Amino acid sequence: MTPTQEKNIAWVLPRPKPDHYKGGMPLYAEDWLLNLALKLLKSSSVEILNLFCGMNKQGFRVDINPEVKPDHLADAHTFAKHWNKNLFDIILADPPYSNEESKELYGTGKINYKQWTEQCDMVLKPGGLLIIYHKYMMPNPNPKKYEVVKRVFIGRRTYHVPRVAIYFRKKILDPEELKLEKKDSKPLSPDKKRCHVCGVEIGEKHKPFCSVGNDVFGQ
Repeated sequence: MTPTQEKNIAWVLPRPKPDHYKGGMPLYAEDWLLNLALKLLKSSSVEILNLFCGMNKQGFRVDINPEVKPDHLADAHTFAKHWNKNLFDIILADPPYSNEESKELYGTGKINYKQWTEQCDMVLKPGGLLIIYHKYMMPNPNPKKYEVVKRVFIGRRTYHVPRVAIYFRKKILDPEELKLEKKDSKPLSPDKKRCHVCGVEIGEKHKPFCSVGNDVFGQ
């Protein structure tokens, strides 16, 4: 078996979750995908972002649908624009599989793969994993910065289209690239605090942005 083929594994998860959320993962898929990520990272202490979360339960949940009660209500194409960099070790993303499905299932607009994966890149730590769960083999969002470390092909019920979860590992930057990254960061003044959830400076600008941070800090 070649090294490329060793990256590929297959599961069969035929049972739907009890919530029957449209477009949601099958039963056990979320747990199994994240458990595999922990094994790949060789760590059990991680920060997880669940993007396009739907009814998924683990980590910090982001979705545009208020009915699923996400931790942060936002469009995936812009969710991280006010956040600190390098917040998460794992990002699990389960986007709509086409513009048609985005509109028909969720009443949302067109999906721009490049745009939302760039948002993920902003908050994923070097060495972290971006897991993209889809019905297609999605391309590497940025081959200069990411490498494929695992593909999981998931068979579901009979006459249902299988799914594939691709694990993209964010490469660790060399020292020169790290210097450029640091130039982009702005230090806080000594009397300021930053929200541990969204990274925004606590104050008036923070209020409309992060309901979780506002609750924590009594804003």
